[in-house]
Amino acid sequence: MASSVVAAAYKLFREEKSLDRREAPPVPPLNLEARQDESAPPMCITRLANVRGVNALIAGGEIEPRRDGLTILYGENGTGKTGYSRIFKALANSRTADIILGNVDVNAEEPQSATVDFIVGDEERSLNWQGERGVSPFTRMSIFDSPAVRTHVDDALEYVYTPASLALFNDAVTAVQGVASLIDEATAGLDARPSDLLTRYTRGSSIYPLVETMGASTDLADLKTRARFGEEAAKELEALLLATAALQANATGAQLTAFRSHRRALEEAVDCANALASLDGEAYRAALERSVRLAADYEVFRSGLFAAADLPAEPEQTWTAFIGSGEAYKQHLISLDAHDSGRCLYCRQTLTETASDLIARYSSYLEDRISVEIKATEAEIALVTEQVTALRAQEMAAFVEEQETTEPELRPAFHVAIRTIESARVAITEAVIGRQPYESDEVARVADATQTAKSALEEIVVRISNLEEQQRSRTEALATKEAEVRELSDAVELGKSWSTIEALVNNAKEADRLKTLKTPIPGLVRSVTSLAKTASNELINRSFDALFQEERALLRAPNLKIQYVGNAGKSQRRKVRGGKHKPSKVLSEGEQKVLAIADFLAEARLAGITAPVIFDDPVSSLDHRRINEVAERIAKLAESNQVIVFTHDILFASTLLALFEKSQRCVLFQITDEHGKGKVTRSTGLRTDSLAAIRRRVNDLIQAARSQEGEARDALVRSGYSQLRAWCEVFTEEELLRGVTKRYRANVQMTTLAKIDGALLDQIAPKVTEIFNVACRHTDAHSQPLVALSVAPTLSELELHWDELKALKARLNGAQQ
Repeated sequence: MASSVVAAAYKLFREEKSLDRREAPPVPPLNLEARQDESAPPMCITRLANVRGVNALIAGGEIEPRRDGLTILYGENGTGKTGYSRIFKALANSRTADIILGNVDVNAEEPQSATVDFIVGDEERSLNWQGERGVSPFTRMSIFDSPAVRTHVDDALEYVYTPASLALFNDAVTAVQGVASLIDEATAGLDARPSDLLTRYTRGSSIYPLVETMGASTDLADLKTRARFGEEAAKELEALLLATAALQANATGAQLTAFRSHRRALEEAVDCANALASLDGEAYRAALERSVRLAADYEVFRSGLFAAADLPAEPEQTWTAFIGSGEAYKQHLISLDAHDSGRCLYCRQTLTETASDLIARYSSYLEDRISVEIKATEAEIALVTEQVTALRAQEMAAFVEEQETTEPELRPAFHVAIRTIESARVAITEAVIGRQPYESDEVARVADATQTAKSALEEIVVRISNLEEQQRSRTEALATKEAEVRELSDAVELGKSWSTIEALVNNAKEADRLKTLKTPIPGLVRSVTSLAKTASNELINRSFDALFQEERALLRAPNLKIQYVGNAGKSQRRKVRGGKHKPSKVLSEGEQKVLAIADFLAEARLAGITAPVIFDDPVSSLDHRRINEVAERIAKLAESNQVIVFTHDILFASTLLALFEKSQRCVLFQITDEHGKGKVTRSTGLRTDSLAAIRRRVNDLIQAARSQEGEARDALVRSGYSQLRAWCEVFTEEELLRGVTKRYRANVQMTTLAKIDGALLDQIAPKVTEIFNVACRHTDAHSQPLVALSVAPTLSELELHWDELKALKARLNGAQQ
């Protein structure tokens, strides 16, 4: 259906549903007159020529089909018939039309073309075909070929022909579905919105969620009350933005950051000063001196104690650890009540007196007063070292380093105090780490700076508190102003884009309404389809069924059930065997072929055949009897229609020619590949030996012999006897033996055996045999005895024998009637 028709239907739909203002006039009731003849003017093909670029066919082939009868295109497999048939299939866009290839053996592909002359009604036309498919009016042609068998046997087929009254259902469904598609397109267009629309508004405003969820349910009146229009709103927004910018210029924040950094440095300075002031420098110095003295005394004591102990080396730290471990293990054994004082702790050997004495010395050494004092002194020194090195000074050190790079006039007054405390801390830390005494004036200088640092810290804490209070007030004011900016900014933007917003909401409402109106369309399509099925059954299916049963009977096709179904307003038919099986699963190949031909012919006749009917090898896989039946049906069809047959079957072609022997409404073209594929030659007929054909040849030879003398007459008479010999053979084969056996058949036709009249055969056969033997003596194909070679047959003998044979045939025919 044309897009303009669907567009008009959609326009009417919108006006009827009050989506648009009504402009179309009222639609009158449908008044379709039933007509018996809906067929188009008759059409026939008069010439196919100038074929190029098709299946390697040679140039120059030309076919001129009979306009009012049968055209046979005969050729063996591979001679090029298929190329010509594919042109017709492409023109008709038949169900089995396939891709047309050029000459695949050459590199450059020649464009497809051909000239087709035809007549429509009384008008002669010509088509310059360029490879198109489905060219009107050739789409009216009916084409049957072997690939169509499965289609006509198994597939669910739509009718090629649809009456105008039934086509209305298809048109209605197409229009309704077209309107539904246009509704979808319109809905998609109406639902579209600018991709940047939401980005124009600020998340957090009261207008933002209204724009975000804007749709068919949006209250335009309420939304419009939130919009601000005009210059006044713009000026108000500008003033509000300036106030907000002033609040956003946060100098207080920078001050707070600096003061908080100073507070951390002062806190560390005060903590360090207090810790350093708590140190007892004199006690630390005395502990260092005592440690030196005790170490010397301890060395003298240890050397004297073990002078006679025969130690392998001088006692030192590892040795002290060794005997300390032994003492610890001894105490462990004592706690377990497992210590044996008579044995060595390590080798478990019995101790000698000397060894026992040495162990006693070890105990004395470990319990010595000097060792105890050394431990106490080292603990005192370690405590001071730990107190100093554990001081936190990162912020203080960073402050001092930062102030070194700052202009002197920009440095805070307390920076000297922090630097003094930091210097003292560094000096004392280096001294205690090096186990050196530190100067007492370092602590004195810290004491002076501590008071300055504490005063500065107290002042900064107050200032920070004041600034934080100011910051909180400013933040609250800024949040209020920013909220006002969001609301006013979105209100102004809403006013600027109101026309777009209004159009989007109205579009959404229309889209929502269209979706609601589309809801019943699928049900409407199903209703029309149901009506179409009922109408199709009345208008087409019954007529088709009658025609199909007629064709099936003529071709002896198997009987089966046809199911008629409707789909989207279209009528379809399919065949089943046994209620559920596809015919191809049950029937033989030959049965499927004649069943498909019956379906094809019934469909073609349903519309009234007004265009060529083309058969492409319709009898492959058929036996001789079915070949005869198909040939007879095609011959009958050609009595009132232009029929074109492509075949490679000599029996089928000969049978068709014999059926048109009297009417002469048949033309034969032979297609060969002698000088290239597709060479077309018009022929007077295939070489056949039918009685009628032989009769004509005998009569022509007798007539010619009457006008000649001498050797010329003798030669014609001999040729006449050769034809008599052939006539006797065909007469015996077809008439006397009733075709029970034939030379081109592979089987004996036993069904006609009972038709042979034995008594009449006994009466006629001797005379036929006698004349046959005479004809053999005068036939050049037979070697003759010497005495017979010089005996020439006479014309009068030939005429006599011919009359006798004709009389025998007349007698036989009279008896059979």
